[in-house]
Amino acid sequence: MKSPIQLLKDLTFRKKILMCSLLVSIIPVTILGAFCYQQTKDLLVAQEEANLQTSLQQAAASLDNQIQIYNNLSDYLAFDTDLNDAANRVYSNYMELYDVYTETISPLFLSMKNLHDGVERITLYSGTNMEKHGDMVIPLAEARSELWYDVSIHSSTINWFSPTKGTICSVRRMPDPYYRGNSIENLLYIGIQSEKLFSPLQELSKNACGIYLVDSAGQTIYAQDFSGLDTANIPPVEIVLGTPSSSVHWNRMEYSVISSKIPSCNWNVYLYKPIHLITDAATPIVLTVLLIILICLVLVVLIGWLLSYAVVNRIEKLRKAMQKVEAGNLEVTITSESHDEVGDLIRSFQRMLHEINALINEVYTGKLAQKEAEMRALQAQINPHFLYNCLSLINWRAIRANAPDISEMAQLLSTFYRTTLNKGKKVTTVADELKNTRSYIDIQRIMHSNQFHAIYDIEESLYSDWMLNLLLQPLVENAIIHGVDQRPEGGGTVRITATQKKDTIVFTVEDNGVGINPQILPNLLTQDSDGYGIKNVHERVQLYYGKEYGLQLESKQNVGTRVTLTIPACPKECHN
Repeated sequence: MKSPIQLLKDLTFRKKILMCSLLVSIIPVTILGAFCYQQTKDLLVAQEEANLQTSLQQAAASLDNQIQIYNNLSDYLAFDTDLNDAANRVYSNYMELYDVYTETISPLFLSMKNLHDGVERITLYSGTNMEKHGDMVIPLAEARSELWYDVSIHSSTINWFSPTKGTICSVRRMPDPYYRGNSIENLLYIGIQSEKLFSPLQELSKNACGIYLVDSAGQTIYAQDFSGLDTANIPPVEIVLGTPSSSVHWNRMEYSVISSKIPSCNWNVYLYKPIHLITDAATPIVLTVLLIILICLVLVVLIGWLLSYAVVNRIEKLRKAMQKVEAGNLEVTITSESHDEVGDLIRSFQRMLHEINALINEVYTGKLAQKEAEMRALQAQINPHFLYNCLSLINWRAIRANAPDISEMAQLLSTFYRTTLNKGKKVTTVADELKNTRSYIDIQRIMHSNQFHAIYDIEESLYSDWMLNLLLQPLVENAIIHGVDQRPEGGGTVRITATQKKDTIVFTVEDNGVGINPQILPNLLTQDSDGYGIKNVHERVQLYYGKEYGLQLESKQNVGTRVTLTIPACPKECHN
């Protein structure tokens, strides 16, 4: 029985791609789905907590603003001069009391109540002999049993209390603005309607939140539950206040808890909300993610199949092409437009076939070229004799006819072709190469009626060195035809120099012709041209001597052109 590894190896490449696609996609897609759900849940909780925190801070700020208004009212009344005088006087008769009630206390308290519709009552608890006057003036003795009495009578600040459920009040000791040093104690009591005071907090409960408002001693001043939650599941205030974190667990439920401070009265408000009410909003997202995961799996299977088909189909074509080549068919053609590894493999295979065919053709062409070279060598051994005899006959008859110009031309042609053919050899001495060049220049000067000049600057020590033949003549030909011949004013100069620099011989051919177009100049050594051309000279030199040798071109339009030929110095016949 085959092992699992062997079974995997024996699977077709297409099935391997499908299996790998499924394995590679299912795991990350599952992890990504779980991660998305958790991140969505955490994001919803964080976003909801941020929204609740903002709402709570706004409600707390509104409540603090209301309490500050009532504190300002308490300060206004406590430091009212007339009220202070009335509160700190000892009355000798009821007429004085009546005047104070009707002219000072009642108008002041009633006007303040009318200006602040949240005030239930304003009461002065008097420590003098003032008689009770409705709920506006009450003897201080009646307040000694109240929970707020001891704290307020010994404090100079405004104190807030919730003595009974639904009752909110601020109590303060009346100041003695004149520092009379008397021992009269008066308390100013302001009762507030709790519904109006806590209306900002009531708005928060509409967001399915519970609220606890506690004073600095930890006593609950206001509590608001929300509908939809059993009483048994509402966390007690001790649990909410006792947790140091932003969440609390109670009765197997988790709650998010945020808090804010009321600076004016040193109260704290706590808002709590069940986590599941927040995360329930993620249920549609979870279902959507699951659906997307399912769609992704289907797409992975489909894409895996298409990918396997696209890859395996090209590999199968490549295999068939290889089988044809193996059978001996080298004319196979296979192409690919893709730029992946398979496409590169197909193109490499096709290039390999082209190179094989090119090598075969090159060997075949090389043999043909060898035969042609042998034929040219044979012709070089035969034709010169006939050519030289003809030129000698022309020279002899020209002398007899007293035609020295024809005789000179025949001699120059004889010298030129003798040095050009060079007995079929590919190397010659520098002296013979210069003879070939001089004879060509002299022939051209005769043809041009001596309209241009030729200057030679040759180091004599180089005459015996050896070099490839027929290197300078094409350069001189270009200088004459494309240089000085194109001068509008005619004439011109061609200068040939030869110097030795270290282990090299440097030839230069200069002309003061029209120069070369800058757009053409960079391509002259790489593009084919009519005739022998400097490209052929450059290629011959590099093929024979190496890439570090060859031609360099310099030219300026309407100034001239310089061609530099560099070859290795060879004092002996080392080329053969």
